[in-house]
Amino acid sequence: MLENLQQPIYQLAQDKKRALIPKIVILVVLGFIFYLGILINLSLLELRGSEESTIKIVTLIILLIIIIVGMILSYYHANFPYLFYRDRVVLHNKEILYTQIINTQPKKDILGKIFHTYSINLGQHFHLRHLPEEVQIQAYLQQLIDYAKRNQN
Repeated sequence: MLENLQQPIYQLAQDKKRALIPKIVILVVLGFIFYLGILINLSLLELRGSEESTIKIVTLIILLIIIIVGMILSYYHANFPYLFYRDRVVLHNKEILYTQIINTQPKKDILGKIFHTYSINLGQHFHLRHLPEEVQIQAYLQQLIDYAKRNQN
């Protein structure tokens, strides 16, 4: 209960372009490949024209719904900021204590170079992802870790 009343000392937003564009592209490409696979399978079946058209339309509608839901979920997750408290980092309902962090080294992949972002794997399956290059959080994070370890005792 006390945790919910505590205000974060810092909030860090994810870069929305980096979080959304690759996921949307992947959803569309995989949806297209899936639809092509269905078209190939339908051509191998001996169906009447009306049955084949109905199956194509229903499949396309279901596929579009899945892609739209995927985009909405990606947008929803991209809007969650990283919340830095005195003793932990929180993203939505996942958290890691500063005393449990084992790494603060930034990492940049190909998409990070394209979108000018980086990520930090803090350990225990907790990552700070889609961080804009303009925000250098590593030194600040290291200070929070050192402070938490000094005050742990």
